[in-house]
Amino acid sequence: MCGKSAPRLTKVRIDGAVLNVCESCARYGTPAESVRTKFSSPSVQQNIEPVKIPQKKIVVPPARPSSKRRRSENIDTLQIVPEYADLIKQARSKLSLTQDELAAKILERKNVLSSIERGDLLPEIRTARKLEKLLGIKLVENEE
Repeated sequence: MCGKSAPRLTKVRIDGAVLNVCESCARYGTPAESVRTKFSSPSVQQNIEPVKIPQKKIVVPPARPSSKRRRSENIDTLQIVPEYADLIKQARSKLSLTQDELAAKILERKNVLSSIERGDLLPEIRTARKLEKLLGIKLVENEE
């Protein structure tokens, strides 16, 4: 406890912890051997009765079908309109949104949106759908 280097250490219990301490610090605890024998007496262990815990049956309700029905679209047949960059930029300006604000609303990074508006990056179908919904424009069309 005190940190003093001692040739002989004594095992004592102090506040529930068993420590190896020097002779001068041993007076703060009780010898660990006497504490251990006190709790491990056979008479105490014989009086302990097992406790039975009743088992409960867990019932999981069956999954209900979703009320929303998504229309199934084959992503392979969808494409982004060629003038997507100008459409996005004009619609964003019309709504008085900055690139940061629009990016936050569609849960994308600003630099991704900036690249899309410049025409350097073709948006994924999922991102284009978010932009369509928020800006009220048409970016995705079926291939013919």
